[in-house]
Order: sequence, then C-alpha cells, then structure tokens
Amino acid sequence: MNIKIFKEYAAIRLKDQYEAPALQLFISSLLDGIASIPGYWYYTHEDYLLGPEELRPLMIAVDQAAAGRPLQYILGQVTFGGCQIQVDERVLIPRPETEQLWQMAVSFANGTVLDACTGSGCLAIALKNAVPHTSVFAFDNNYDVLEVAKKNALLNTTNVRFFQADLSDTEGMSTAANRMGLTGGVVNLLVSNPPYVTEKEKEHMKHHVLIFEPDEALFVPNEDPLVHYRHLADVGKHFLRPQGVLLVEINEAYGEELCRLFEQKGYTQIQLHKDFHGKDRFIRARREL
Repeated sequence: MNIKIFKEYAAIRLKDQYEAPALQLFISSLLDGIASIPGYWYYTHEDYLLGPEELRPLMIAVDQAAAGRPLQYILGQVTFGGCQIQVDERVLIPRPETEQLWQMAVSFANGTVLDACTGSGCLAIALKNAVPHTSVFAFDNNYDVLEVAKKNALLNTTNVRFFQADLSDTEGMSTAANRMGLTGGVVNLLVSNPPYVTEKEKEHMKHHVLIFEPDEALFVPNEDPLVHYRHLADVGKHFLRPQGVLLVEINEAYGEELCRLFEQKGYTQIQLHKDFHGKDRFIRARREL
C-alpha cells in the first residue's frame, strides 16, 4: 500500500470523526508520529510504498482513531511550552488554554514555584525549562499520574520535585512537601489547572473526551463547582510568601464568583483574564502582606 491508498483508506474509516482539512492534518500527523515519515509527504510522495513495519502501526492507529481515541493518546505525546510531554489515558491532554496559562506564569516564575494538581506535569516541566534557575515543586493526589509526570521530567531533563498530596488536606500536604524540602511561606508562584467542568456540562462535551480522558481530571460536582479553588486559596495562604502570586485556570462561568472567593480569603490585586477565545479563563491574585 502506498501513501495515496492509505490516505483514501483512512479517509473512509475516519469520515465520521474528522472533516477536511482536519482529516488531512490528522493523517499527516500519523505519518510523522507513527511511521516517522515527514508529514508533507501526504502531498508530495503519494507513490511512496509503505513497508510492513510502517503500515502495521499506521493501520492500528486508524483503528484506534475510528473508535474515537484522541490523536494525542495515539501518538503518545504532545508539545507543550517547547517540551515533549508524554500522555496516555491516566492524564488529561493539555489544552491550548493551559499553554496560555503557562505563558502567563513564566513572568512570575522566580524563586520557588508550586504546581498544584500537576497531572502530566506539563506546567511544572515547561516552567522549569523556561526559567531554569527556579525551584519547581509539583503535586497530585494520584500515584499513577505522578509516574507519568516524573517520566516527563526525565524525558525533558528538568529537575522538578514531585510529591503525592491531596489538595483538600493542607496539613498532610505540608508534611509531604516538607519531606521534599518545601516549607510554608516561601513560594513565589502557586499555579494550578484543577478540575473545573461541572457534571451538567457533560452533555455538551465531545464523545471522545468523555470516553477516553480521566473524569477525575475534568469534573466537579454541580452543587460545589468551586471546591478546588477554596482549597487552593488555603494552600496559597500556607505556602505563598507575602505578595506571592496565585495563578489559576478556571471555568468561564464562575469568574466573578471566584474573584469574590479569593477576596474573602484575603487575597489582593485580584485580576480576571480572558483566553484567546475571549472567555474568562484565568485569575491572578496576590497573597496579602
């Protein structure tokens, strides 16, 4: 089978999942990421004959895509903040909005940084890569998730200190952090992209997100959508130095409510920022003096 026939086959199998030009980009990404064939060969080398060692994994990838598995999981990695981040179904696929959060965070990443709910480790690793002189710590409550994050740190040769802790247990988190050399009142930047999608929003989400990505990294109860931000405010009060920065990604529906929450928790200079779609997506605040 040559590339031209493979393209035709993949287009038939994936017609319900993708439309052109997304389909063309998807197939060229498979050629590059799975078979190490330059993606532009999609257009320029249609007569190239795919060998068995190339065709077999490509066909498996098409089968997975036809079942709805996201491209990032099929390829096993994404590029985030100039870093290669490996992903699988244990961790959330990093979104462009979170890369925007990283871009904002770089400006405040000096001294000591703490990444809460680190997931794949993308934020912590990209921050350490961008600002090497910082001391970066990161935690998650899931051991398997932390294994992915630690592997990504090794892959990108970044020294991020990971530890397991529950966001809702500040005392236990403090104990775990102390074992890693992190004490209270020294963090310059606390950054986080916690779960924030309400259960009721599931009906508007794409099927492949619901099937393949981990619920615990996405959803919060309808009756308490701000639960993680209350805990983050408490974590910040413990770990941030005076005037240290809290920077979080949020659900667009709760921007003003979250600003009030952080004000009630004693934070100052609270600012609500929009993402590149014009939606309320980030809050930046400072711990009081």
